[in-house]
Order: sequence, then structure tokens, then C-alpha cells
Amino acid sequence: MGIQGFFPLLKSIMAPIFVKELREQTIVVDTYSWLHKGAFSCSMHLCKGLPTSKHIEYCMHRVNMLHHHGVKPILVFDRGFLPVKGAVEAKCARMRKENLEWALEHKATGNSFAAYEFYQKAIDISHQLLGTKLPLIQVLKKEKVDYIVAPYEADAQMTFLSINKLVDAIITEDSDLIPFGCHRIIFKMEKSGQGVEFKSSMLRENKDLDLTSFTKTMLLEMCIFSGCNYLQSIPGIGLKWAHALVQKFKIIKHLRCNFVAVPPNYEEAFKKVIWTFQHQRVYYPSDIVHLSDIPHDFALDLNLVQGIAKGDIDPLTKMSF
Repeated sequence: MGIQGFFPLLKSIMAPIFVKELREQTIVVDTYSWLHKGAFSCSMHLCKGLPTSKHIEYCMHRVNMLHHHGVKPILVFDRGFLPVKGAVEAKCARMRKENLEWALEHKATGNSFAAYEFYQKAIDISHQLLGTKLPLIQVLKKEKVDYIVAPYEADAQMTFLSINKLVDAIITEDSDLIPFGCHRIIFKMEKSGQGVEFKSSMLRENKDLDLTSFTKTMLLEMCIFSGCNYLQSIPGIGLKWAHALVQKFKIIKHLRCNFVAVPPNYEEAFKKVIWTFQHQRVYYPSDIVHLSDIPHDFALDLNLVQGIAKGDIDPLTKMSF
């Protein structure tokens, strides 16, 4: 998922990059994107809970490819339940269930090709799918590859590492990392090591969407208006209209004054999404902190935090795996 239609509008500042250009750099990896791609080849086995290691092999092939070129990877896993994303998660769960039912029906009628497509759509790559993540974590431990299990979303965890210059770049498929504020992102990296590089410092030079006057907050609001992982867009508002509204009015309160049909409680939901992007909790070597500071304190069990980050404790149940 991500910001729909964002990539084509940023093509003027996207540059090809090859993995050898990342030698001696530390790169954080959105493990979800690798697991999701790797799971395509064994989707039926994962959906049925049958033994398979193809998705693990897919991820480790890419880890080894980075190592071969002198790159240090840090794999990031998500997540505990994020309340603001509850409606989206529920919708996705319903869709996966429906796709699984269609897969089973097509399989029963002998249409293996259609069944295969629906099995792919039914895959659930979450921390609850123990057959997906825990075996990979065990392999990473054995191979001494660094990894982190984020308290919530991997996006916020990777952003924290990026903006605090603890890593040099991020490998992902998720355009949400752009409004999060990551400095350098590598999208669409193939097994050959070829990818596409985005740098936030280039945003003002973008040609297809004028961002010269946009602040970081304006960019974030534009992406939320157009629809993101945490909040659906207002009907009829796409990325270009969201860009025009933010560019002209700067703040959301002007929307109702300009003949935009704003759903009930949208403003309140919008504020919560802003906070989710800006202040989500993340793991930092020996503690848990917010992505950016908020004006109140909180207390947390440090042992619990470390257990979640190491993949030993379920972030939802708070029990050992």
C-alpha cells in the first residue's frame, strides 16, 4: 500500500541505482516487502499452513546479495496493533478471507491458475503469521544479520533510523516512507541489485508536481488528503487535487468553505493520522521513544520493549512466542 499515484508524479527526481553503489553503507530493509514478494511463490502453502521455506529463501537471497556487495542490511519487522489503522486492517482481513474462499472454490473446480491468483491475494504477512516471520528471524540470528521488530509500524521505525542518520538509506516498496520524511529511499530493488533512488533533498526540483513552496507538513497533509494507509481519501480527491488544496489554503479548516464534501469526523481522524505519522513509537537500542517528541511523558517496561524488538515477545499479547 502507500500513496496511490505518487510514483509517476515523482519520476523526474527518481534515479536508477545499482547495489554496488551502496558499498560500505548501512541499509535498513522493509522486511514486509521482501516477505510479501517471496510469499507469492508459496502462497497456497502459507494460506493452508503447510510447510514451506521459499519466502525465507527469497529474503535471504537478497540479504546475501547485499552482503556480496559490501552492504550492511538491518531488517525491520512490524508490528503491534496500531489503533488508527483498525478500520483498514479489518477491511484487509475481510478481503483476504474472501480471496481465500475464492481460491478454494477455484481449486475445487480444477481452475488452478485462478486459484493461484486468489491465494496470492489471501496471504497475510503479519506478526501473527508465525510460519512467515519467526523462521526468518531464526535464520537471521543464526547468520548474525541485524534486525529489529518495531513496536508498531516498520515505516516509523525505519524513518527514525533515517532521520537520525543511523542508516544511509531504506529499501522498501511503500511510498508512505516519503511523507514520513525519510531522506533516502530505494524502491523496486530487483534480485540483480538494480533499483530506483529517491532523495527528499530533490523534492523542490520535481517537475510533474510543483513542491517548491511545500514544507514537510504540507507534503504530509497532501498525502493524507489523497488517501494513505491510515485514512481513506475524501471521495473525489486525488493526489493532484489534494496538492492544489494544500498549496492554496495550507490548512484543513478551509476545506468546508470551498465546497468539498467532508465526511463527519474527518477532521478529527485527520489530526490522529498526523500524530501517527509524526509521533509513533519506535525502538532505539535500549529504550522505546517517539518518532518525534510529544508534550507528555510515559513509562514503559524496558524488558518488554527489548523482548518485542528482538522478536521474542508477541507485541499484541505481550507473551513469549
